[in-house]
Amino acid sequence: MTRKTLTWTGLAVASALSLSGCVTTATPQHVAALFNCAELKQAVASADNGFDDIKGQFKETRLTRSWNTDVQAFHDACVITSAQRPDHYECFGRIDIKDPGNALAIASEELGQCLGSDWKASVGAGRAMYRSQGTDTVVTLETFLNDRHHRVATLSVFQKEVDAHALPSGQQDA
Repeated sequence: MTRKTLTWTGLAVASALSLSGCVTTATPQHVAALFNCAELKQAVASADNGFDDIKGQFKETRLTRSWNTDVQAFHDACVITSAQRPDHYECFGRIDIKDPGNALAIASEELGQCLGSDWKASVGAGRAMYRSQGTDTVVTLETFLNDRHHRVATLSVFQKEVDAHALPSGQQDA
């Protein structure tokens, strides 16, 4: 092969690799990669004891009480918090899905696979709630557009279903 042929071959291979990289990065991140199923199951199991076994460093403000946790089921942005509701496990993160209108449907399907077949979902506007017989624990997934127009989600584990109900309009859980 001549030097010119090697150069063109190298450029063609580099272009192909580059294009395949572009296709991969342009494709929305698969939601299943966002959930750490083992960590989520640990948080769910911990709900029975008020999350005591996964609570880390305690912080208190005028409005909330919160604990850091090493159990990170979603985006490494999880805490245990208590404000207008009893202690609950909560995670926040961005969901990069090509079709934002179906973000909740896609994410809740993946979440259901993560939780297992014992868990059943009820899906409403912007929110999915998972329940399982034999436990009072409830898992919720809510999606919304933030102020930067990014689709984000809140994954929460509550000790009881009554605590998982959406707060009245105008109230936010800190």
